[in-house]
Amino acid sequence: MSHITSTEFILPHSLSAEARSQLTDSLYAVHQRIFDGVDRESFARYVIESNAEHTWLLLHKNEAGKVVGYLALHLFEKQLGDEPLAVFRAETGLLREYRGGNVTAGLWMERVMRYVLKHPGRRMFYMGSLVHPSSYWLVTRHCDEVWPRRDLETPPELLAFMDTLATEFGLEKEDPAHPLVRKVGWRTRETEMEREYWAHSGKPAVNYFLETNPRYGEGHGLVTLVPITLGNLLSITRALLTRRLRQPMEQLAARVQRTRLGARLGASQMIQQLRRVPLLAHLDEAALRDLAGRAERLVLPAGRYVFHAGSACDELYVLERGAVYVLTEGEELVDELGSGAVFGEGALLTGERRSASIRTATASTLVRIPRSALLPLLEGDARLREGIWKTHAERRFDDLARGSERYGHLGRKDRLALLREGEHRELSPWEQHELEAGTQLFVMSGSVDVEHEGLVMTQRGSTFLEARWPLRMKAREATRLFLLKQEPAPRNEEVSLLYLAAA
Repeated sequence: MSHITSTEFILPHSLSAEARSQLTDSLYAVHQRIFDGVDRESFARYVIESNAEHTWLLLHKNEAGKVVGYLALHLFEKQLGDEPLAVFRAETGLLREYRGGNVTAGLWMERVMRYVLKHPGRRMFYMGSLVHPSSYWLVTRHCDEVWPRRDLETPPELLAFMDTLATEFGLEKEDPAHPLVRKVGWRTRETEMEREYWAHSGKPAVNYFLETNPRYGEGHGLVTLVPITLGNLLSITRALLTRRLRQPMEQLAARVQRTRLGARLGASQMIQQLRRVPLLAHLDEAALRDLAGRAERLVLPAGRYVFHAGSACDELYVLERGAVYVLTEGEELVDELGSGAVFGEGALLTGERRSASIRTATASTLVRIPRSALLPLLEGDARLREGIWKTHAERRFDDLARGSERYGHLGRKDRLALLREGEHRELSPWEQHELEAGTQLFVMSGSVDVEHEGLVMTQRGSTFLEARWPLRMKAREATRLFLLKQEPAPRNEEVSLLYLAAA
């Protein structure tokens, strides 16, 4: 588990030129793992050598003393006519494995309050050119008044002010018709799964950002203004306190629930939570009550592993609140799941070891259901059984397809369309099936013998097969497979009996 074990406060303008250069190297190394599109010199001008009246740096370090994140906070003193104003700007970056805790809010609040006390009555703003939907969502989550916003049109005088500020800070317009979308250059490094997570998050603020700045992946930012008012300061404080108190309270509730009295009191809440899970929503009250009685609520901080790839587990998990990363054994991010997601279904269906690790991306609450509680339902409820198999099939298929030469160039939506449009078949032990030349199929589970002119090959587990010639396939055990919609083969692929991609 990765931890931030220390933070260091730095005034970069007080450092020597050599020390600032070394600091730039250290922070730029972190920056490059999170963003691209900005060279070292431009990064230094933004973060270390800013022409702001004041710049403060907060460095986050791990247990080895290595910098894993930073916050650069800048204060610019401006004039609007004869009125003096203060504009705060910031750059921040934190490696993925250390995210989830609010590690920068303290510096923000301290510096703002110091300035408020020193300059009472002066208007202050935070202005960002936000290059990712997660940043805009975070701002709107903590502040009541944010511009632009989904529910209100930006007042003309405020829009003109934002336009002027963005131009003064050297942010070029991308399209005159959209004056708040500017060329920033910073592009967030994100996987296809992360992009899809945000595209389908359903969060209104995220949807607004994507509608307003659809080309954020090209380094375009949305100019965002937050008036630093008493209302917004109270909103930020309330959000931080709620977040800080929520996890201890949920942990206490989870411990109480494990007592006999707590289990009875919490049963109705657990039933309601299970009913919100699409896979379980059709179950009757008695079945849900039985599951609720055997389920356990887990409250985990950000960065905690739920389980590791290769581990032997027999539980199904429901993500009640929060977000989790799905990681390969090599810690490569392959997916991000949000509230309401179900995972761990592979062990439930097959008893096989975990094919991926799950780590919390934020503080999260999960419901853990033992395999022994679900097996009787699976045996008697075809709808539940097929729903869980479908979820498992799509995940295993996408894992293989994403890394294959044949399907890797497709987006996730198109990859899954191949599976959904395919023909699902279940073969009994020793049942045979003839494959025509050109047939492509995905063996979901079980094992098969594939024969051609006396040559027999055995394939077990999740596998792609493509028949170059007519083949005979025989199931060695109960096997699930999908005959896929045909796609043209990669041009550089050598002619062979079978095209294989095994898990």
